[in-house]
Amino acid sequence: MTEKSLSSIVSPEKKDGVHTFDLCVIGSGPAGIHAAVQAAKLNKKVCIIEKMPNRIGGCWIHTGTLPSKTLRESLATIHSIKNHVGVSWVDRVVADLHTGKLFGRAKKVSLQEEALIRKHIDNNDIVMFEGYGSIENKFSVRILPHNDTPFTVKSDFILVATGSRPRRPDNIPFDGWRVVDSDEILKLDSVPRSMLIYGAGVVGCEYACIFSALGVDVTVVDSRTRILQCLDSEIGGELQRSMENLGVKFILGECLEHIQIKGPRVISVVGPHTFDTEVLFYAAGRVSCTERIGLERLGIPMNERGAIIVNENFQTCISSIYAAGDSIGPPALAATSSQQGRHVACHAFGINIGSFPKLFPVGVYTIPELSMVGKTEEELQAENRDFVVGRAAYNEIARGYIRGDSFGLLKLLVCKNTHQIIGIHIVGDDACNLIHIGLAFMVQGSHIQDLVNLVFNYPTLAEGYRIASFNALNKLFPDGVFKNPPTHTSSLDEESA
Repeated sequence: MTEKSLSSIVSPEKKDGVHTFDLCVIGSGPAGIHAAVQAAKLNKKVCIIEKMPNRIGGCWIHTGTLPSKTLRESLATIHSIKNHVGVSWVDRVVADLHTGKLFGRAKKVSLQEEALIRKHIDNNDIVMFEGYGSIENKFSVRILPHNDTPFTVKSDFILVATGSRPRRPDNIPFDGWRVVDSDEILKLDSVPRSMLIYGAGVVGCEYACIFSALGVDVTVVDSRTRILQCLDSEIGGELQRSMENLGVKFILGECLEHIQIKGPRVISVVGPHTFDTEVLFYAAGRVSCTERIGLERLGIPMNERGAIIVNENFQTCISSIYAAGDSIGPPALAATSSQQGRHVACHAFGINIGSFPKLFPVGVYTIPELSMVGKTEEELQAENRDFVVGRAAYNEIARGYIRGDSFGLLKLLVCKNTHQIIGIHIVGDDACNLIHIGLAFMVQGSHIQDLVNLVFNYPTLAEGYRIASFNALNKLFPDGVFKNPPTHTSSLDEESA
């Protein structure tokens, strides 16, 4: 939309010919949308500036989160019946998959989510402007439409929620079909027979599972010696073995040294290895989209990857200008970005919802998926913390061996002094849902004894919490007599002390 085509639902107030708002949001990703809706619920006048209003949601809806998770869900469902009907049957189903229908399903889900977001925008009288937003001062933003005259809006508060994009080094010959990034990977005309993925982080591992499940010969390369460095190493090892069972190959601790385009093929040199593949997928990092929006002119600091520096309430050094989501860097999750946006709107308009959560889960949608919250075993060792580990392998959980799960682990890290859970790490089916049971216990500062005293439905994967809790308690009380937990401050208080 341009200035002449503002939403007919609302007529923003004009002062001296300039549109005025209570909150102006630049970007329509999860942080921007949730901030806008929350502010509108507080009866504030809100506008969103979006350079592509015909495709709101950006990476979240169209090129990353939703389409990739939809593809993953379809393929994980197919492969989940391998233990019940046999490998040959699954291989036949995968071979007969109509990729147009498979990718079309992902697009349909994205469009459904976009339609829902548009409904919220309309229902809350939020104004959409088409164009690029450039901050002029602490209370105004210049909008540069694609095909119309630039104009200015004034706002009491401004939120930068411009998202991120794949990192594209100058020495990588991206062409959109042989050498691609995560914005282009789902635009391929057909499923390749071979693929080299550079980057063993979240994006690289998720897509490695998707394409391997489609029958693609996939190799993942990374200069680091472990996949997903942020993970507890035991969980990372379990995931890697599971991915290798799916057919993914790994070359770790080696750098991508040279790339040569040779007709329809890509020749990649990785240390002593040479790969000849149809596609090279470069998945080594993302950078914040924060250039050319006026931040430098106002003296708002950013880090080397363009991430904006903010305080605990997501304010920049100019108190009326906030930033949230991928524009401020990690954790850069849709879930945390959404809550950051809501926090911004409430803080700006004097609504106290407390501090941003110190504990939040991280989900990785590989096959199988994994999730974690709290400390890793390596972090606790570095901090010289006394702790015990409780484990439940999926093949010792009734629902796990009913499913035929050969891989999967639920791991609890328990403080030896307080008996409180200080870390949860799960790799296996439904991990991203299961994590919330333990998260609730951690937030409440509950003890491991509380988990063993719960009654879980049988057979369920959630029962793994009970098994892992008994495993931890047997280490705390080797004589088999469980005592009541000591009286102590909550784990959250202990972490912040």
